[in-house]
Amino acid sequence: MTAPRYRFDQTDRRAITAIVLAGIVIDLACRYVPADLPWIAPFIFNAPIFGLTLIFGFWYARGLRRTGPADMPRLWRRICYFTGVASIYLVAQTHFEYAAQHMFFLNRLQQMTLGVFGPFLIAFAWPRETLARGVPAELIALTTRPALRRPLAFLRYPIVAAIIMIAVTDVWLLPSVDFASMINPPLYAVMNIAMLASGLLFWLVVLDPRPRAEAGTSYLFRMATGFLVMFPQILVAATVALSTVNYYDFYDLCGRLYPSISPIQDQLIGGMIQWIPPGMLNTAVLFVLLNAIRKNEDQQTRETPIPTGARVIEAKWTGR
Repeated sequence: MTAPRYRFDQTDRRAITAIVLAGIVIDLACRYVPADLPWIAPFIFNAPIFGLTLIFGFWYARGLRRTGPADMPRLWRRICYFTGVASIYLVAQTHFEYAAQHMFFLNRLQQMTLGVFGPFLIAFAWPRETLARGVPAELIALTTRPALRRPLAFLRYPIVAAIIMIAVTDVWLLPSVDFASMINPPLYAVMNIAMLASGLLFWLVVLDPRPRAEAGTSYLFRMATGFLVMFPQILVAATVALSTVNYYDFYDLCGRLYPSISPIQDQLIGGMIQWIPPGMLNTAVLFVLLNAIRKNEDQQTRETPIPTGARVIEAKWTGR
């Protein structure tokens, strides 16, 4: 069932205007009175993440208002979506970013939230139909134009999305690149945006619950991609976690928040954050898509007409 689409209206204009004005005020405050701002305010204002988290939170909420009871997503899906969006905002647009620039393990927690945990929750919620009711139809129509449709089709191929995600994740782990981002706020903002974009692309592709005709690739292919991508990531994360060489000694120059945690311990914890939780989510892809296969088969069974006079045989162990 295709969700109805609504045109850009006065509510959209008001919401975008409010977000832009709030962004301008917060940006000026971050520039001129940073010491007076509370912890919940941005340490360094990132306009794309600030604006997109708020506007897509608004569009999803409006999509929910426009959804009838029969099509309303389950409560756990709504919680997953808002939790994913909120977690992205929390680690990127509060003073948590200051902490992430002064401890390696907090930096990894920030980057894994932007590239893995937040995008996974959003994709797991599968907000496609609800967002289609909240996002203006004019913006949705842009994605159907050949200039965008073809590149998007290429990027949505599971192997391409996986390669992009691995490359983006690992390049920022290079000590020289990580150090460059630490001393260059615009580059740090680019890192955050790149992690978020690559994570959303990957998880929205591999967790797509639709059958092949709609998703473009088979369930098995998506399952294999989502699971196998774990192994190169484990190799990199384990190298960082288990090494006795302090690769990220420049955190000493920035000043570590917790001196009681040694540099090697900091690196170990950071490597484990990059290693274990993402690996568990890669494994969870198998179960998420197996459940999607089951639900799709059940739907096909319900929609298949039974010929007159045919006998329906129910399997006792499956109930089908």
